[in-house]
Amino acid sequence: RHHLTLHTLVQGAWALLLSRYSGEEDIVFGSTVSGRPADLTGSESMVGLFINTLPARVQVPSDASLVPWLRELQAQQVEMRQYEHTPLVEVQGWSEVPRGLPLFESILVFENYPVAASLQGQVGSLEISNARSLEQTNYPLTVVSGPGDELVLKINYDGSRFDPDTITRMLEHLGTLLTSMAVDPAQTLGALPLIPEHERRRLLISWNDTTA
Repeated sequence: RHHLTLHTLVQGAWALLLSRYSGEEDIVFGSTVSGRPADLTGSESMVGLFINTLPARVQVPSDASLVPWLRELQAQQVEMRQYEHTPLVEVQGWSEVPRGLPLFESILVFENYPVAASLQGQVGSLEISNARSLEQTNYPLTVVSGPGDELVLKINYDGSRFDPDTITRMLEHLGTLLTSMAVDPAQTLGALPLIPEHERRRLLISWNDTTA
């Protein structure tokens, strides 16, 4: 209805979460792009990792209406595609952030690459089972999302800086923001609830029960 991609919704929710956590309206996080140019003949048959991560700078004014804000964010991401092959070290040099300081400390990866259905099952007499993969980045927070029967939301994190309970709450808050966007797109950014209902009850009722 609003001509928005699922990727844009997740990006918007992550920007909102960082804004609420930091108390800032000017947010920067890393956005991972495919880096595989659509206009390069034969690129779909090339083997290799083409991904790149670029800074996504998002303004999060609390009085902004959700849908127009998401449309602006989507347009910004489309414009960023012309720079998707630019090395991050060059972007850092163009910025006012001194070398040695990171441009961002969290990245968002939206895995939306197509996988043929035939590759997901058995092909002839060939069967692949118990396949595993290990992904690691050098950022404290890596948010991984993607479409499916249900929206995938995962956070890989630096265990020396975050504990599992904190990450669990962070995922709950991210899920609450996304659900709120879908339930009422006419809200302003500041009106979108962050805390899920069970946590709200604990904060307002359980922790304020002084009768015991």
